[in-house]
Amino acid sequence: MRLFCKWKVLALFAAGLVLAALLSRAQGEEKTLREVLAAEKLPLDANTLHNLDKTITSGAELNDSEQFVIAYYLNDARGLLNPPIFVDVYDRNAGRWKSGAIGTAVAKWEGMDVDCFGSVLAVVAFPDSLVLETHINPSAGCELVLSRDLKLKASLYGWMVGHFGDGGIVYHRSLVHFATVHPAEIAIHDPSTGKDFTIFPHKPFQEVRLQLTEELRDFFKTHQDYCQKANDPCDPELFDSSLNGKVIIDDREHAVAFIISYELQGYGQSDDKPGGPSEVVYVYRHVNNEARMEYREMLWSDVRERAGNVPLTRLVEPSILEKIFGGEAK
Repeated sequence: MRLFCKWKVLALFAAGLVLAALLSRAQGEEKTLREVLAAEKLPLDANTLHNLDKTITSGAELNDSEQFVIAYYLNDARGLLNPPIFVDVYDRNAGRWKSGAIGTAVAKWEGMDVDCFGSVLAVVAFPDSLVLETHINPSAGCELVLSRDLKLKASLYGWMVGHFGDGGIVYHRSLVHFATVHPAEIAIHDPSTGKDFTIFPHKPFQEVRLQLTEELRDFFKTHQDYCQKANDPCDPELFDSSLNGKVIIDDREHAVAFIISYELQGYGQSDDKPGGPSEVVYVYRHVNNEARMEYREMLWSDVRERAGNVPLTRLVEPSILEKIFGGEAK
């Protein structure tokens, strides 16, 4: 089962690259780098910008008061996205360009190396890094973290759902697109240290998740034929979960809040298979330090009991966090 899923996802990666390339060609008239930069009224430095007169594709730009960044591929006559990803940065304060190229971008996923090359969807700037968001397929992408000298520091298998002012990245790990079960994973990456760890799901599990695990364990004991028929891993700790709405972030205590749905997502699963609540609230603080991090799993009734009738957006405020955690250990 697990081996089957891995080979399936590899095939999807390849299909995603071809699809991304075909879509990029259909988006409109292809332009040279010179034409793109001239439209932005940027100075053209042929000594640094070696691709000025080449046609570019499948890229993204960042344009703010301090810099202009463009990340792109060179156009391939066959419609394929071939490495490297080129990155050109114009420093408005210094009045000069710098350029780089990412020739290899590999992320780790369940012991496999995943090729992160796909259309560049966005460029995000942080104090000490740039991040390129690439698209692989509808359920998978990568975050490529670059140093300010445009060297690749990290390849994260997933998509960004938020970030902290100090550059810490909150991201949703990618999924197997056509799997029976789709378990969400939310992780934190610190570009300054390279440290990366999962905050959801996080052990020790709390009441809602533990209860669903026990219900599934009982279900699998009495539905042994179901696992093979549905191609379900039938692991009581591995079940559908999805991010429901936005991730809320606050820098003051490095706090994060979001809602998870444990409803069944279908994909061939039995209607009798237990599912969980559609809105379970997760609140974390100190996510910049895995050793100090603590979290609470709550239904909205629990939130109201601990913190009052407050919306998700306020659950990361220091005063509300104190009510939620109450000085108790994790």
